[in-house]
Amino acid sequence: MWPFKKKPQGAAAAVEPPTVDVKTAFARAKRGAKLVDVRSSREFAHAAHPKGAISVPPQLIGKDKTGLARDDDILVICLSGHRSPRQARRLAEMGFTRVTNVEGGLRAWKKAKLPVKR
Repeated sequence: MWPFKKKPQGAAAAVEPPTVDVKTAFARAKRGAKLVDVRSSREFAHAAHPKGAISVPPQLIGKDKTGLARDDDILVICLSGHRSPRQARRLAEMGFTRVTNVEGGLRAWKKAKLPVKR
């Protein structure tokens, strides 16, 4: 038996949102894009985060309680860039049409000396 499962016929393809670097994300946020930090509420509250970011932890995304409009320009960021691609994909699969992942997360944001809030 072949060890890999075939995708069921008619299954939707995974949505892969684009990825941008932190400087591009910063410029887009300055023009009105929503910078969405997908770390836990505790991480967001007790550590630095990008200035202007809003906290939307994964459990709110799972419950579709993001407070975001489906057509908002959304930039998804986390601490290191490992969690944000998954959450960006989840948002896109939920019907958010303008979702972008921020590569490198908050660590890259700080390294680029972009503004943070503590």
